[in-house]
Amino acid sequence: MCADTSHKYGSFKSVIHLFASGMGATVGLCVTSPLDVVQTRLQSTHLNFSNVSKMNAVLGSNSLLPIHRPYFQILFAYMRHMIQTEGIASMFKGLSPSLIGIVPAKSLYFLCYVTAKKKLNEKPLFLNHQHVIHTLSAVVAGSFTSTVTNPIWYIKTKLQLRRDSKQIGAIQVIREGYKKHGFKCFFRGLSASYVGVLETVIYFILYEHLKNVFNLNNKRQIGEKFQALNFIFAATSSKIAATTLVYPHEVIRTRLRQDVKDKSGQLKYRNFIQSLNTVRIEEGRSGLYGGFGTSLMRQLPYTAVMFLTYEAILHSIESE
Repeated sequence: MCADTSHKYGSFKSVIHLFASGMGATVGLCVTSPLDVVQTRLQSTHLNFSNVSKMNAVLGSNSLLPIHRPYFQILFAYMRHMIQTEGIASMFKGLSPSLIGIVPAKSLYFLCYVTAKKKLNEKPLFLNHQHVIHTLSAVVAGSFTSTVTNPIWYIKTKLQLRRDSKQIGAIQVIREGYKKHGFKCFFRGLSASYVGVLETVIYFILYEHLKNVFNLNNKRQIGEKFQALNFIFAATSSKIAATTLVYPHEVIRTRLRQDVKDKSGQLKYRNFIQSLNTVRIEEGRSGLYGGFGTSLMRQLPYTAVMFLTYEAILHSIESE
């Protein structure tokens, strides 16, 4: 294969990765949007399982304490409460900025990851050290994508935390945030996102390992059957392990984007370490893992749909 043809093929494969990852992310996001909203609420100070009085106030005076009720019963009771008090549209708050951001974010991430992995594979230093390559590729892709897209996720979080039925747009959130805190507000929670890169690193190491176990990394052959169940198992198993290990960073990221004040009138959550310690002391494990069950309910089908769509598109094109 000549250099020009090889270059064109490499560019074509980059476009394929952009398209496949973008499509997978879009489908997964639309399906799981209601759970995303509830998860954000449960991570915040507005509503969480570490505060029994707040939960009972929402679910009604006749409700039992959260610890005496099944998790998913509470979850769906709160979803009904949201629909009754804020309308069905409340289930999709923050979807617009998510759709605007998720496609370029996921596409950018996959492109960075694949490009970094390709470049590192060319370095003799990393020869036969695939775990090192996967780790460094995930760190590069995650850090870059988190920095570029943080303003979008700040807007999404602020929209999801609004508890009234009045619909406001992203422009109003931008104006309010800039007026209160200046331009730096759009990068609140970024430190937690950097910590969250560790989750992505763990995920991709496990995912790539399981793909090797199931022999899914080899070049596709014409007529070869697409192993959907193996891809789903690899994606969801890796996600469960990675999310469980690093989940508290998501709670801290949400808290950092809130405008909660302490007794002195200062922001209660100011940086990652201070916020992590505050939640640990005041709310314990239930606070650090607020919305964890909801996160798994949302992330597992989202991850399965996204990666299955991504891998299926690659399989379809590469098998032709």
